[in-house]
Amino acid sequence: MEFIVFATLALLIGALVSGRVRPVLAFTGALGVFVALGLIELESALANVINPSLVTLVLLILISLALQKTPFVSGLGDRLLRGSYGRGVCQLFGVVCSASAVVNNTAVVASLISTVSRNRQFVASRVLLPLSYASIFGGGLTLIGSSTNMIVNSLAIQEGYGALGFFIITPLGLVMAGVGCLITVLLGYRFLPERKMAARDLQNYFVDARITDDSPLVGKSILDNGLRHLGRLFLVEVVRNSELISPVAPGERLLAGDVLVFSGDVSAVPLLKKFPGLQLFHGSHDSDSDPLLSNLAEAYISHQSVLVGKTVREINFRTQFDAAVVAIRRGSERLKGSLGNIILRTGDSLVLAVGEDFSQHTNLERNFYLINGIEVEHALSPTHSVLVLAGFLITLGLSVSGVLPLMEGLVFLLGGLIVTKVLTLEEIRRRFPFEMLAIVAATLGIAQVIISTGVAGSIASAINAVFSQWGVYGALIGVYLLALLFTEIINNNAAAALVFPIAMEMASRWEAEPLPFIIALIFGASASFISPFGYQTNLMVYSAGNYRVQDFVRVGLPLSVVYSVVVLTLIPLFFPF
Repeated sequence: MEFIVFATLALLIGALVSGRVRPVLAFTGALGVFVALGLIELESALANVINPSLVTLVLLILISLALQKTPFVSGLGDRLLRGSYGRGVCQLFGVVCSASAVVNNTAVVASLISTVSRNRQFVASRVLLPLSYASIFGGGLTLIGSSTNMIVNSLAIQEGYGALGFFIITPLGLVMAGVGCLITVLLGYRFLPERKMAARDLQNYFVDARITDDSPLVGKSILDNGLRHLGRLFLVEVVRNSELISPVAPGERLLAGDVLVFSGDVSAVPLLKKFPGLQLFHGSHDSDSDPLLSNLAEAYISHQSVLVGKTVREINFRTQFDAAVVAIRRGSERLKGSLGNIILRTGDSLVLAVGEDFSQHTNLERNFYLINGIEVEHALSPTHSVLVLAGFLITLGLSVSGVLPLMEGLVFLLGGLIVTKVLTLEEIRRRFPFEMLAIVAATLGIAQVIISTGVAGSIASAINAVFSQWGVYGALIGVYLLALLFTEIINNNAAAALVFPIAMEMASRWEAEPLPFIIALIFGASASFISPFGYQTNLMVYSAGNYRVQDFVRVGLPLSVVYSVVVLTLIPLFFPF
């Protein structure tokens, strides 16, 4: 049976790494296999949905919807990035860490990404990666600073260890935030590129246009049709049936049905309207007169989007969003083929031509992290903003002082927000984190199976075999490195859930206090600096900053090494074995 569990976990990790399967399907599918095999009772699996810490996490996410409407987050960006590069990044760290300690860090980055990108002092590629890193360090300041922290807290409660304190990680988190700021300034100054959105780089948006059967362009060469030199748009390839023609020779003659793929500045897309018989927007039949073309907006695909793993061809954007896909960008990656055949990933930047009803659709927040150019929701009045912030801080204060449990306080606060119409039931319904709830509940069940079947013990034995010469400290290093590896190749929350039972087993084997291992897991699972794919905020800035994967490696690898050395040195001092 242990082999079956290992095989299922291997398939789960493979599905998450590939990015072709939505995480909610991967996790619930794995749990379903364990239920079918009788490794966990269905009632026990369903009971995880009402885990107190998980309920608290859901309440925090819902209340953060109200916090996002206040100037608390968006207003913080007004005076960022003044002075020298070092001073600007330190100011950025201070603001973002403070906000991310109490507000979902994805929301913080979403609120500041436009402001930071448009700053007049530095190009976006110099400051957006520090923005993401700052939000990660801010998440390590309090128990509610990151969903990873709350998931670990849920697992600790489930295993009978008890709930973690609200400020239990704050002292170590403050030290790490200071170290992170210093190292990010030094590495960012040296290695982050001044990659302006210009020249042949052309923002790396990819736009395609299909030649209709009756187009006068048919039978003529690229040069004769005037498609060779379009200024801000560059013809990179032609897709002809299953054939990909790249580079495109000036004498290449076009055929009906050819798809022309351009790279360039999306604002120049209207230039293509002057070519008769060029069909823009996949699935549109009359792009030349399409009213959507006059209203463009940029959106980043969220980790819970139904678009992930699908192609534009499979999605009816016009029906679902009153929008059409104009262009796609994925960092600095060179995308191949027509837009309709590109498999979408989390963090992809889409330029959408949107209609009048676009902002009224109820599925925007679930599918997109951020929408530039579209005002989706109205900000709160100054009075309501003060009341929301005061209510949230009072709730936290009562919880920390032990007067009122956090979960109960958040229930009362959410009720007050609904009564005062700061949040509506319709808004809560469409923004409710159903997928996150299912994923976390499934991970709690999977963790139970890993422990009960002895898989955690087998993995712990393997780690001990490698690190046994360093004793209990070596066991701590092994847990941390395993969490760090998983968070880079999968994601932070999955890493925390999969490594937690192993951490508890290691503590038990060495008859050590479990807390140092839990803290190592929290900081290891949040240390996603090397890859743009391990953490949501890294994905958000990946395209917005026009980064390449090697940019993350150049800055993130040294940062990860220094971070790991410091945190592994300090954990035994802050949390003795």
